[in-house]
Amino acid sequence: MKTPNVENIVVDEVHQRTFVVMARRLLTDGELYSAIRVALMKRGGKALEKGERLVITSAAV
Repeated sequence: MKTPNVENIVVDEVHQRTFVVMARRLLTDGELYSAIRVALMKRGGKALEKGERLVITSAAV
């Protein structure tokens, strides 16, 4: 399996959070938000702190 090498970056300017989704290719908006939503649910629904950066490795896409 190839290692993820594309950083798909989403910045939430209102809450000052950054999400980085590592994948094999550039993801669509829907794929990005789905990956972020799943990662947040795996954290127990806890929101990120102000200024926090969450790096997600997406193997499903």
